[in-house]
Amino acid sequence: MKNNVKEKFNAHASQYDEQRRKLIPCFFDFYSIPVSLLHFSKKPLRILDIGAGTGLFSSFVKEKYPDAHFTLIDVSDQMLEKAKERFKNEQHIEFIVSDITSYKFEHSFDIVISSLAIHHLEDEQKQKLYKQIYDLLHTGGIFINADQVLGPS
Repeated sequence: MKNNVKEKFNAHASQYDEQRRKLIPCFFDFYSIPVSLLHFSKKPLRILDIGAGTGLFSSFVKEKYPDAHFTLIDVSDQMLEKAKERFKNEQHIEFIVSDITSYKFEHSFDIVISSLAIHHLEDEQKQKLYKQIYDLLHTGGIFINADQVLGPS
């Protein structure tokens, strides 16, 4: 399944952002409302974006915290190439091509974000990832997952 997801996102990397604008109702709200929940005065912040893709969600957070240190991780190298283009003139951004469920981080984070990525994992993988995220957060840190879920109807 993992390679299938990687291949799918590698193939769609060049159109990903444009497709999100068309497919997500209230596109701007989908990304800006989660960002509005972040209230940190500590500097510099360390922010991890899980399943970062093209860096779309990180770009919204970066507007609020331009001096933060960002780590973007994604299994798709082509998606991260788009993120590198997006942030080519920015500093303090690290890109990691890896599967988040097996990557070992060397430091912790103030904020962990993810958008439209975690739903690709099986339930057991999600549970492991949520524990990993909890362990990666500094005391008082926050995790924001902007994603779609299957509702009861």
